[in-house]
Amino acid sequence: MKFGLMVKKETKNIGDDIQAYAVKRFLPRIDYYVDMNHMDEFIPDKEEKVAVIINGWFLQYTLNWPPSPYIKPLPISMHFTNKDWFWDTTDRAYHLQGYGLEYLKDIEPIGCRDSHTQKLLDSKGIKTEYTGCMTLTIPKFQKIEKQDYICAVDVSEEVIEQIKKTTDMEVKIVTHTVPEDYHKLSWEKRMENVEELLKLYQGARAVISYRLHCALPCLAIGTPTILLNEEYRNDRFGDYTAYIESCKEEDFVSGKIIYDYKNISTHSDKWKELRDNLIKKCEDFVKEAEKSNEIYESDIISIKDYKKYVIKKSNWLKETTLESYKRFKDADKKLEGNTLKSKEEILKVQEQLKYYQNELQQVVNKMEKYKQENEQIKNSK
Repeated sequence: MKFGLMVKKETKNIGDDIQAYAVKRFLPRIDYYVDMNHMDEFIPDKEEKVAVIINGWFLQYTLNWPPSPYIKPLPISMHFTNKDWFWDTTDRAYHLQGYGLEYLKDIEPIGCRDSHTQKLLDSKGIKTEYTGCMTLTIPKFQKIEKQDYICAVDVSEEVIEQIKKTTDMEVKIVTHTVPEDYHKLSWEKRMENVEELLKLYQGARAVISYRLHCALPCLAIGTPTILLNEEYRNDRFGDYTAYIESCKEEDFVSGKIIYDYKNISTHSDKWKELRDNLIKKCEDFVKEAEKSNEIYESDIISIKDYKKYVIKKSNWLKETTLESYKRFKDADKKLEGNTLKSKEEILKVQEQLKYYQNELQQVVNKMEKYKQENEQIKNSK
């Protein structure tokens, strides 16, 4: 069987590549790169299944769920939310309704990255298992000596100033944000960049960040970490504060909490049980896939495939189109009716309108794609 590595091609955050790096070492080879944000569109070179470990935050574009029928998935270390974006208060988790929900039930149990996801999927009647994050499986590098520096990763100027006030060690300022044209780099180069970054973290006395995929790899490679957490991030971060030192940014900046960076308190080692379980599941999945020669049904226009991958998804997209259109019109009416009292309210609704217009266009584009597929099937044998 062929193997695919799930990636985010046009990421703005190297943390996405760190997750791909964690998975990559379990694969005997990479036959395909599967773009997470477009995984429903994945088609291999010939009619066959491709084994893919699917992990991460699902989904930046919820209408691109579920994955292509050519993907044989290991659903592990997955994070789901009710929202498209963590600052959004609208529940439009299309991937947890209708056709998207059916897919999850077909591939259960689902390995959950956090207890928030586990509770959410449990409420939908999906069988789950708490697995933790794949980045916990990243191994330490050999011959990396600790040096007297601290990495401050994507933190505020106030945090950096507070670190400098409380230590004589060098403070290296690091960001996980990558350039706009980062996607033009080869995957080999992108993985090299991940290794360089992880080696930098492993050599540090301590790392301070609010980035989950900075803190968890550091836990895995043995670098003491302070995770700057806030309540609104607890759905993703909360479980890991049992293993990693954590505090609010305001407490750090104010000096309410002061750290000795060479002696940051250690927490429970129970995360290693999660790591060992993740490793076993991935290794077992790969062994099973290596033995298999699961050929995808060559008759792609069979009634089964037609119903499952065209009719159901088309109907599902019609429903979401109507929902998107209703939200768009509701926001538009607020502006037309001039019922908004402040400039801030107007700007907020204008931003919502822009978002809903974009969302609606995404759905329309998807509908057009499936309409074309329908026509192709009708005109085939």
